[in-house]
This record gives sequence, C-alpha cells and structure tokens, in this order.
Amino acid sequence: MSRKSIKANRKPQNPRKVNPSMRVINLSGYEIPKVRENARKEWVEYGDDNNYFYELIERYLGSPTNSRCINGIVDMIYGRGLNATDSTDKPDMFGKMQSLLKPTDIKRVVNDLKMLGQATIQVIYKAGKREITGLHHFPMETLRAEKAKDGKVQAYYYHPDWVNVKPTDKPKRIPSFRNGGKSERREIYCIKPYRAGFYYYSPVDYQGCLQYCSLEEEVSNYHINNIKNGLQPSLLLNFNNGIPTDEIQELIERKIYDKFSGSSNAGRFILAFNESTETQANIEPIHLPDAHAQYDFLAKESREKIMIGHGVVSPILLGIKDNTGFGNNAEELRTASILMDNIVIRPFQTLLIDAFKELLSFNGIFLDLYFTTLQPIEFTELENISTKVKREEETGEKLSSDKIEDIEVDVEVIEPTENKEEEELV
Repeated sequence: MSRKSIKANRKPQNPRKVNPSMRVINLSGYEIPKVRENARKEWVEYGDDNNYFYELIERYLGSPTNSRCINGIVDMIYGRGLNATDSTDKPDMFGKMQSLLKPTDIKRVVNDLKMLGQATIQVIYKAGKREITGLHHFPMETLRAEKAKDGKVQAYYYHPDWVNVKPTDKPKRIPSFRNGGKSERREIYCIKPYRAGFYYYSPVDYQGCLQYCSLEEEVSNYHINNIKNGLQPSLLLNFNNGIPTDEIQELIERKIYDKFSGSSNAGRFILAFNESTETQANIEPIHLPDAHAQYDFLAKESREKIMIGHGVVSPILLGIKDNTGFGNNAEELRTASILMDNIVIRPFQTLLIDAFKELLSFNGIFLDLYFTTLQPIEFTELENISTKVKREEETGEKLSSDKIEDIEVDVEVIEPTENKEEEELV
C-alpha cells in the first residue's frame, strides 16, 4: 500500500473530552526579599506587596522554634540593661543617658534589630536643634526608606499599614538623622548591619532558615487540620455511578464536609444509599508507610536548621531540651555559653552601643557603655581579666576601690642574688 493510500485511510480522531477531577497545587520556591524602586512612588518597596516585614512577623508567630530563638537571643542581648563602666566617675552624664534611653525603648529596639534585621529610633530635638530631648523606639515595620539622593537615604516614610495603602493616602515623610531642616524637630535614626547586595534594607541574620520556619508552621497546621476534620484524608470515597457536573460535585462535597467535619465527628461511619451493588460507594484506605517517621523527621529537621540559622550553639541555652550532651555536662554547657556570647550576642551589642554613642555624643555625653550580661558568673572567663573596667564589662558587677588589688595582675619582684664570693666571706 502506498503512502498516499495510508494517509487517505486515516480517520481524524476528535480529542477526548476529559472532565478534570484532580487538582494540582504548585509550590513556589523560596526567594530572597525583593527591593524595588517604583518610579511613581517616593519610597522603596521591600518584598512582595511591600510586605516583607510582616512576613517576618508571621514566621515569628507561626514557628515555635523560631519564636523561642528570637525571644531567647533578644533577652541575652539586652541582658539586665544598659550600663557604663565610668558611671561613678561621670554621674551627671550617666543620669542624662538614662533619661534619654529608657529601658523599655532599648528592649524594643533590640527586639526589632533581631526579628526584622534593623531597628529605628525617633530622635526628638529641642527648639533650635542644639540638643536632643528624647530618644524613642519607632516600629520598623511602619517605615519605608526614601530613594537615595547623592548616595544617602535622607528620609523615611511612615504608614501604619503598608499593605493597604490607598492612592489617596499620603505617608508622612520623616527626615533621617542629621538630614532634617532647622524647623524639623523629629528625625529617624536607623540601626542596621551591613549586608552585601543590600543598601536600603538589611535582611535578618537568620535569612537562610526562613523556609524551615514555614515548613515547621505548615507541619503543625497539617496536624491541626487533620485532627479537626472528622473525614480523615486517609479515606477515599468513590461514587461509581458516573461523573456528574461540576455543580453537583461541589454540592456533594459541601454536604459531606458539613456532615462529617470537626474533631467531634471523628470515627463515625458513612451511610450510603445505592441503587445496586454495582453502583455502591467504595471506601478505600490509603496507607502512607511510616507516616509518623516522616513527620518526626520534618519536625526535627526544621528545628535543627532554624537553630543553625540563629547560631544557637546549644539548644538548652534557650530553654530547648535536646539530647546533645550539653544538658548533662556542665563544662560543655559553660563552653557553649561562652561561645554563643562571643559569636552571636556580642556583635549585636557592639552594633547597638556604637549607635547609642553616636546619638549621645550630640549632647556631649561620652560614656563607656555596655550591656549587663545574663550569663552566670561561673560561665565567665575571669582568668585573663586584669583590670577593674574589663571585669565589670564581663560580669556586670560594680567593684569598690579596695577590691581592685584582688584583680590586678601580680608582678613578681625578683631580687638580685648575692655574689658567691661575698657569701663565702660571710
């Protein structure tokens, strides 16, 4: 048979119409926060829908491990408050510092810096802008940076809810520190660490573990919904009497959900009325092998990666029990506490202290500031401490002058030896 006859004998087949009965959910990949400059707006957007700060807050509220890590590290950074080693030598300056930097404002600034990656302070000036009369915490999630001019962010825009900004809304412009006019008595000072590739905003230090925070949140949501739904997802209900229309499918689904949803209805049987055994409804169990092991793995993996992202050396330091041995070995726990204090807590404290010193210097206040630690004195390395000031910074203890001799380095005095000839003569 020739090729032409084969083509002639072919009958075109109409495409088979398939009623879609399966839904596919596409899971989007994790992306870093986007920083976008909109030509029609004066401020710089942060994240999708200009809502990245609120996404960080949601990860804090939804993930128990992430919440505990942030709370614990914030408590360690703040410790027992801000102090100065030369407070007794400069009591006037120390009193002015305490009147400007209130403990409540400092704790909120520390919380924003850890949770959101940056923090802001509202600077209030006296008339004439020759003196600062107030330093108050300002919620970072309510601010957006103005487009830079000459390489500087000269202002921030305030709005209480950036997600629902209306075209008629006009966010308030607040100048940044030292960029306001003489008549503008309120400015914004932003505290943020340097991050390569970011200028307007600084990502959080635990950026790499945010996807695991979402995973931990989704695992918990799955278990909650699994308990609340009386119609277990492990049962498949088949109606073997043809495929009805979409409207009828939605009606049947809604009636079944209304009748069998809720944890109080779990375990009830399903009563089906059928015309014959050939059209009966079949319930087929779908077994997931080792389901408990899989969920247990996801929970442990999420917790471990979240703690790695936060730089937690030992979970027990934050009140998280773990079988790593740190809980039973006092020396290992002491080492973990010292290590975390140096590689995680101190960098935050240094960044904050440098910012506070810059603000206080405007009023002529110069103090050797430090945060009083929460670390037990037994965990503090005192062997190499040779000065009173250094000991106070490490322990937070004020020492009187009569105790200075106990911590100063003892210098061994070597007396000259006598000559052997003189000894023999004697």
